[in-house]
Amino acid sequence: MNVRLLLVDDHPILLRGLREALAQQPNFTVVGQAPTAALALKLAQELTPDLVVMDIHLPDMNGLEATRQIRQALPSIKIVIFSGDAARPLVDEALQAGACAYLTKSTDLGELTHAIDMVMEGRLYLSPEVSAGILEDYRKSLVENPEPSKPLLSEREKQLLRLIAEGRRNKEMAENLAVTINSVETYRSRLMKKLGCASTAELVRYAIRDGLLPV
Repeated sequence: MNVRLLLVDDHPILLRGLREALAQQPNFTVVGQAPTAALALKLAQELTPDLVVMDIHLPDMNGLEATRQIRQALPSIKIVIFSGDAARPLVDEALQAGACAYLTKSTDLGELTHAIDMVMEGRLYLSPEVSAGILEDYRKSLVENPEPSKPLLSEREKQLLRLIAEGRRNKEMAENLAVTINSVETYRSRLMKKLGCASTAELVRYAIRDGLLPV
């Protein structure tokens, strides 16, 4: 498959080098280049490339806004962000704007061509520097805001909770569990304390949330 590319960057030397490098790839054809967002939008409409390699910091408009406008007007065009700035807010905004990949300008040609191939296959791609930052942010969020662990229930406790949620009487629960009614009361009290529930209604809600009882 021949991929038709539009290159957008306001640095003439980088733009020329990028064009020459990509033009040497057998499956790529560079159909246009633009140093500004305005020209990029114009060429995207006229040339309808398969993919745009887009810088972020352009002289007339943020490349992310240009990405958003291109995707709105021509949703079939795929966008690869190619920027020297890997700040997490920019990465998030790029993905929200419809970009399919985010690479830093420290990326070599092999990785860029690989990212283009993946995007054309319908997949997303983040360069290692970008994905490492996202993973580190995620790790920090787990450490700083850990989700409370749910109490581990025994099979008998799950069975009791299910029976309570089904509205069974103590006598029915005692027969089902093969225990005395007094034991049912004791187990219920322990279960409420373990789950932090103050009423039968809270036990029912817990059972529904935990999938022990269909809604």
